[in-house]
Amino acid sequence: MKQIYLLTAILFLSCSNLIAQTIDVATKLNLPQGMVLNGNDLYFAQHSSSTIYKIDITESTPITPTPIVTTGLSSPTGLALNGNDLYISQAGGTISKIDISQTPPITPTSVISGLTTLSGIILNGNELYIAELTKISKIDITETTPTPTEVVRTLLLPIGMAINGNDLYFTQNGSSSNKISKIDITTNPLPAIPIPVVSHTGSGLSSAYGLELNGNILYIADYFGQKISKIDITETLPIIPTTVVTTGLVDTEPYGIVLNGNDLYMSQPISSKISKFNLSPPLSINSHSAKNSIKSFPNPSKGLIQISGLSKTENYIIYNIIGNKINEGTISNNEKIDIQNLTNGVYFLKIKNEHTIKFIKE
Repeated sequence: MKQIYLLTAILFLSCSNLIAQTIDVATKLNLPQGMVLNGNDLYFAQHSSSTIYKIDITESTPITPTPIVTTGLSSPTGLALNGNDLYISQAGGTISKIDISQTPPITPTSVISGLTTLSGIILNGNELYIAELTKISKIDITETTPTPTEVVRTLLLPIGMAINGNDLYFTQNGSSSNKISKIDITTNPLPAIPIPVVSHTGSGLSSAYGLELNGNILYIADYFGQKISKIDITETLPIIPTTVVTTGLVDTEPYGIVLNGNDLYMSQPISSKISKFNLSPPLSINSHSAKNSIKSFPNPSKGLIQISGLSKTENYIIYNIIGNKINEGTISNNEKIDIQNLTNGVYFLKIKNEHTIKFIKE
């Protein structure tokens, strides 16, 4: 029996740095890509069917999508919302918009065409930033006939974008030099020169697609890496990402990501679904030596585990292998925790929201 638990732990830790219980939100879709939230309504673009749908995220999962746009689009990729105006980028080079306050199905209106291979869009006030094949451009959405302005050029397949103040972060997927870069959008004259944020070498990223910013934390959808990673944008550049969750155990290929509170929604084109997982609590298995100084023993244990390496009394929480809270309390250095009532298996002891220790109850 001990070998079974140990094998489970090895397989689990080899596939995931963090544990998150992933929930299917909408299934049987058709290449979902770009997403945007409006209150409880999550709008998403279906690339293959050239349609826009929405779901009410407060409903019981899985949720049946409501069609919003069924005609007039060609391979939609990205979405951006300005009040009731939903802007839609299309792979062929056109941006359209709809008024989501109208009764669906809604017929889109063309905003601009003649662009090149659009993959994503993001709004900053009245400026709509557009990821094209080899550059990022922008238009003023208040203009009757918008004229695109180059923001940054000589890129290779930019897709995801996020804005923090004057900094525009973006991903590249045909580049051998940078995975994630940033520019100052106030640069005059444009185009701006990109600054590497996450370098290609040693980044641990396979293919950065969608981005989502929450305070100083930038979440990254790693499409072929089958995981969600994050960086703290206040750290010294270049930054090495930390894995938030590996989806390869139960899901695949996160493309677009959207945050709603602690819930991170991700579109998964190949799996034909949208799923979500809760970012709190983050159950990281830290590899830093200072954090590894906190240990539990004996491990495995049948009844009691003793915690060493603490400098003071700390709060702790015990989670099972799928991230459910099992127990909580306070612990001092060399104090013991009674685990004899736990079911046999793998558990994680989280201390002070920083240190996580894996232990096995047998």
